[in-house]
Amino acid sequence: MFKEDELIDSHISFVPFIRFMKEKAAHAEGARAAYFQEIVRHFESNPALQQPLREDIDIANYQEYLDLLTATVFPITMDESRDIFGIGVPYRFAIFYYSERFRQIFSEDGGELKAVPKGISEEKVKNDKLTWMYKLILERMYNLPVHYDAEIIHNIINPETGLHKYIKLNIDPRFVDVKVKGELPPLNCDNICVGDFKLQSLADLRKLLPLENFALEGFVIWTIQDVTKEHVVAGMKNLVLNIRKDNELKTYAHAREYLKTLAGRADMSVHLTPFLKVNNRNVMENVYVSQSIIFSSARNEAERIAINEQLLEYLSTHRQPLVIQDVNRQTVALYPFLKYLPLQGVKSFILLPVVHGNNLLGILELATNGGEPLDWDILGRLQPSYAVGTMLLGRSMELANERINEVIKEQFTALQPAVEWKFTEAAWEYLHAPKENKKAIAHIQFEDVYPLYGAVDIRNSSVERGSAIRDDLREQLLLIQETFSHINGDLHLPLLEELQYKNNRMLNNMRETLFAEDEVRINEFLDYEIAPTFRHLYESEERLKPALNDYFEKIDKTSGHIYHHRREYEESLQDINSAINRYLDKEKDELQRSFPCYFEKYRTDGVEYNIYIGQSIAPDKKFDMIYLRNVRLWQLSSMAQIARITHALEPKLRIPLQTTQLVLAHSNPIAISFRKDERRFDVEGAYNIRYEIMKKRIDKVRVRGTNERLTQPGKIAIVYAYVREADEYKKYIEFLQNKNMLMPELEMLDLEDVQGISGLRAMRVTVNMEGLVKTEA
Repeated sequence: MFKEDELIDSHISFVPFIRFMKEKAAHAEGARAAYFQEIVRHFESNPALQQPLREDIDIANYQEYLDLLTATVFPITMDESRDIFGIGVPYRFAIFYYSERFRQIFSEDGGELKAVPKGISEEKVKNDKLTWMYKLILERMYNLPVHYDAEIIHNIINPETGLHKYIKLNIDPRFVDVKVKGELPPLNCDNICVGDFKLQSLADLRKLLPLENFALEGFVIWTIQDVTKEHVVAGMKNLVLNIRKDNELKTYAHAREYLKTLAGRADMSVHLTPFLKVNNRNVMENVYVSQSIIFSSARNEAERIAINEQLLEYLSTHRQPLVIQDVNRQTVALYPFLKYLPLQGVKSFILLPVVHGNNLLGILELATNGGEPLDWDILGRLQPSYAVGTMLLGRSMELANERINEVIKEQFTALQPAVEWKFTEAAWEYLHAPKENKKAIAHIQFEDVYPLYGAVDIRNSSVERGSAIRDDLREQLLLIQETFSHINGDLHLPLLEELQYKNNRMLNNMRETLFAEDEVRINEFLDYEIAPTFRHLYESEERLKPALNDYFEKIDKTSGHIYHHRREYEESLQDINSAINRYLDKEKDELQRSFPCYFEKYRTDGVEYNIYIGQSIAPDKKFDMIYLRNVRLWQLSSMAQIARITHALEPKLRIPLQTTQLVLAHSNPIAISFRKDERRFDVEGAYNIRYEIMKKRIDKVRVRGTNERLTQPGKIAIVYAYVREADEYKKYIEFLQNKNMLMPELEMLDLEDVQGISGLRAMRVTVNMEGLVKTEA
């Protein structure tokens, strides 16, 4: 018993039941009326039953009345060994009549009944009891129809197996009278209810209506149903409704637990695997395959692919469940995709294809390592979940397509969330235009947007690439020279001497700077003279094989060239660009939070990006220049952080490449439009095109009167045309200098004229490389 049970006086009374039966007799006819009248007569013949019974009374003294009461209240179809029901004192856990099944649930080892069966939350029971009590008081005494479901769902967890069972408890108060001690306290519903008379706060109710002011007389009817099946199906429906890209794996983990609960087998392994398709071709989703019972023991990717092909071949002609009660080498011999089950210790196994229409959506795998073998009965228990399981697998296929489409949008098209609304409107108008008036889809254009341009370039990338090519070619010519020295004495062929002479001449003529025509000439020599000659000698002259084999092992098998200097350069370049891209991908999402903007980045030797922001990008949100200034400040701080990231990466690179950072300040708005042929935005109008020309010309611009490039490693260069632009950026620079991201010195520079553009100036500031750098692996 809970101490809360003492909060209200509660007594057993048959008076509400007698009154109820009188009303039934008054409205019934014939034999039913006579039956009800006889029950009333029998109860009224005992004066002790015309008032509440004393607390110390032995209820067993009234057994004949209890038998008559239960025969009347409970239908004859109720089974004591199967159905769960009882009669108890109102509000208290004091049950004076109950079925055998009720006793099994609410007692341990046949002992005294427990208020809270093992596995049920005691706090939930207390809260449900209190809510039930106040609902009764508000309805009976204040005529307030409180919205509260009298059927209470409890989750019972078996402590030995961990399995869940869900029971629905209904406590029927129709034979209970609520009495007031003294005067009925006044009550304003506004203080305790919200909408549809739902209870707002039990704490407030306890203050306004203390239970000590009330008493209960009568008895309550307890009925309990096992609703595990219904609750599992409802729970899985909620999983389907709430599944998203970020919770998909957790959703499947919950689904597995639900299926275990439904099957009633804690020792059973369950796995639900969606079969995804790309361009109508089945593909494996590694996160699911790695947990699969069938696939989990495959040693490598090749084995997983082989198992997947065998499984798909089997499922193409077998859509019925495969039930193997005794798993051993002989029983799985017919199914090569199950060859690893015995090694995993699986003793029984079921494979259930999940099919919708004629489409194979996935498979359900069930396995045990001992205990009772799995059989067709398990599939019968799981049958209620089949429809919702099919929906779950279908949603996974939709989510996979969404992920693919997101990557396509992100990586291959210019369509981004900030501007997607414009494309959606154009597509809607196109689709719903009358057929006779249908024209080409509307022109997508954004007026009066402010452009921001930034470029992170690899310092001397052309020189570094040329050096890598030259070093690879020189190394291969030296290797050829060495190979000739090993084979000339063994074979008398004047042609070999001629090839050796040509090879030595190319090697001696190789300069520090390799011209394009020299590279072409050497590559033709390697591909059309050396390669076929060495291959022929290797195949026809056995004694030359050791020397030639050494040559072939040192060159790339695909291209036939030495490639490792170029590979080192490309890997170093890729490492830098990957670090920059990771940083910008993370930052661009943060940038959208203040005001939507279009962010487009593209790869050159380094990374360049365009940002467009303005009212026409997001017409539903009021644009202010504060958002533009915010992006400009971000642009400078992000360039400083990128310089730090690439500087910190330099010692780890095979080729120590450095980056330069460039920003173009442009204070006037422009117009951009979407070019369908290139699937990207471009500028509109003559003045706007001048901006585009500036972007293309300033990357190699030099400081006026010197031979020095504006862009330098470890520095940020800001190119501008108007004094007002310089004044604005100086404020941002001063702020970042104060934050110790930039060094104190600021260079003000005039720039040489470039084709079509004159009068440009620049500011240049050094990045403080000692700041903390965080990069993602």
